[in-house]
Amino acid sequence: MNELQTAETVGTTLTPLDTAEITPDYFAAHYAEFLPRYISHGRPTADTLRAYRSSIDIFLAWCRENQRHPLAIHDYQMRIYVESLYNKGYKNTYMARQVVAIRTFFTIAKRLGLIKENPCEYIHTGYTYVEDEQFHYYTLDQIKEMLRVYDAEPDPFLCCRNKLILYLMAVEGLRNIEVHRLNDEDINWELQTIFIRGKGHGGIIYPSATTFALLEEYLRCRPPVKKEGTFTPTILSNSHKNQWGRISRNGLRFVMNDLLRAANFKHEGLSCHIFRHSCGTNLYQKTKDLRVVQETLRQRDPKTTARYAHVHERLSHRYTQLLDPEGE
Repeated sequence: MNELQTAETVGTTLTPLDTAEITPDYFAAHYAEFLPRYISHGRPTADTLRAYRSSIDIFLAWCRENQRHPLAIHDYQMRIYVESLYNKGYKNTYMARQVVAIRTFFTIAKRLGLIKENPCEYIHTGYTYVEDEQFHYYTLDQIKEMLRVYDAEPDPFLCCRNKLILYLMAVEGLRNIEVHRLNDEDINWELQTIFIRGKGHGGIIYPSATTFALLEEYLRCRPPVKKEGTFTPTILSNSHKNQWGRISRNGLRFVMNDLLRAANFKHEGLSCHIFRHSCGTNLYQKTKDLRVVQETLRQRDPKTTARYAHVHERLSHRYTQLLDPEGE
């Protein structure tokens, strides 16, 4: 019985402390034991782990189909693998996630001394550059129209919850994952602040009075909540599969997509991130202060924030009008 069969039979995960004891076969079969120590500063979320494992498992399945040991793969074989994904019609964003995960798989193997070179080191997917003017956002008037959709909602819980989600995303600029992770314990009622558990972008936010009023109203309507360890999930799901549990990221997407369809604002290919863009664009239009926008969105790179000013200036000033022959 080989090492892999022994581990599977016993059903235990005993990661060797001495890296010399880790064989290529053991690593290929049990990479998930090592993965958490090498991503997200050693503290990855369940979502992050699932995403990485999904990408790596697809690659490992390809290796098995082609009778190749994953740690014997070289640059050329990796290029064939990437080419096979492109031939299936996957987009650059998907491809980039795949390559990042697989590159991490090989990075771990290299640091453990199992391979000399990372076959993904020179593998790059095309990046689709998006001009500033091409990212979408909703105006304040459009967001008001969305809020009116919930005026017809008979269920007080759903009405309050969905309005709160819209405010957290479109007014406060929270990401999907940040709304998903929100806990009651993160709310400071005395200071009227909320601690955000972001994906490397956490911090304190100072929501508007209306957001806090909606939050307070929502908590009054919310059913009893079951704690997750020491935390109390704030935004709950009403789905049959996860009723009154923490709403999933897909659940949030469903709520917002349903709203956009009801308000006739739905466009294919747009995600929840459009509400964060809406917050940044509308906030700059109101304040003309990029520093305020950067702090509100908790963005580290000023260049990222500058997009909102660029869009506003290009939309507000049609400079080529100065060259219009008919305008003279």
